[in-house]
Amino acid sequence: EFNARLDDIRDDIKNLFRRWVNDNDGNIPDPETLKQLLNKEVRKLKPKMEVIHSFLAYFEDFNNRSKNGNRINPKTKKSIVNNTSKGFISTLNHIKEFQKTYKRKIDFSTIDLEFYNDYINYLTNRPTLSSNTIGDHIKRIKTVLNEATEKGINKNLAFRSRYFAKPSEAAESIYLTETEIVELEELDLTRDPKLERVRDLFLIGCYTGLRYSDYSILEPEHIKGGFIEISQIKTGGKIVIPIHDKVRKIIEKYDGKLPSLISNQKTNDYLKELGKRLPSLHAKISKTSTKGGLKVTKNFKKWELLSSHTGRRSFATNEYLAGTPSITIKAITGHKTEEAFLRYIKLTPNEHAILLKQHWDKRNK
Repeated sequence: EFNARLDDIRDDIKNLFRRWVNDNDGNIPDPETLKQLLNKEVRKLKPKMEVIHSFLAYFEDFNNRSKNGNRINPKTKKSIVNNTSKGFISTLNHIKEFQKTYKRKIDFSTIDLEFYNDYINYLTNRPTLSSNTIGDHIKRIKTVLNEATEKGINKNLAFRSRYFAKPSEAAESIYLTETEIVELEELDLTRDPKLERVRDLFLIGCYTGLRYSDYSILEPEHIKGGFIEISQIKTGGKIVIPIHDKVRKIIEKYDGKLPSLISNQKTNDYLKELGKRLPSLHAKISKTSTKGGLKVTKNFKKWELLSSHTGRRSFATNEYLAGTPSITIKAITGHKTEEAFLRYIKLTPNEHAILLKQHWDKRNK
């Protein structure tokens, strides 16, 4: 039992170290930073926090704790990653600008339905913000207020009203078909090992459904008896995935390991460079979103919309098209609800019609 506990601690430290390096552009944490992270993650020590009564000051402190790795996700019990904290910084900046523009004090006691309506109007009139982005800002405000309420600092519960809701609209995202994935696999990249590594990592996402944050920490010890067993960084949930033949070949190609990683942002840039080489990804895609209160439609080439997350959507959609039960796909991707899972199934109306016809033909036979 002691040895098993030591193994768990070692794995926690290695995962924590890799995650910090990945979130900080490959930099190595200095001893003091690592000590703080280990105190929180392994020893479970809670940092002392000064009670802050102003909403904006509390929000500032909230962001600082996130940036320093001192804020814990209440679901996963793990440190909040830097990419998550960037959105909260943006939200706080918008609130400060709103307070300055409207010349009204924003504090715990003033965040009510009147504030909500005025703030929504303020964000809606900013032409660069979509409905979903506005919804993200509202969600972050509620996250901060929920934490402050749990700690007894905030007493105003107006934000929990059903009218204090997060605006949203269906997001239009792409996936790669099986044919397009094969076309990507067959690209000759021997003269460009950097792009080859990015391509191979993306293919792992396409055949496992893992997020970038998850396959970026894969190690040989996560592979057991032909299966990948890993705890998801975002949710903390444990998932088990059978190793696809294509994934096995990639692992063998790199001597039992995964290709070396680069940052997620660079990965997305290189994926677009790869996609540009595929004739099939030059097809035009129209995306419609609400910005500044108006419906805006823009045309893109499919390769322009490629990102590391496209691999996860491609996995879910292609398995769904192949007839894999939704409950099985959800178990692999780690989605807890049907609603969250269905957002990953990126079929056009024509593809839905073809899928239904295939089911009819199969039933008739």
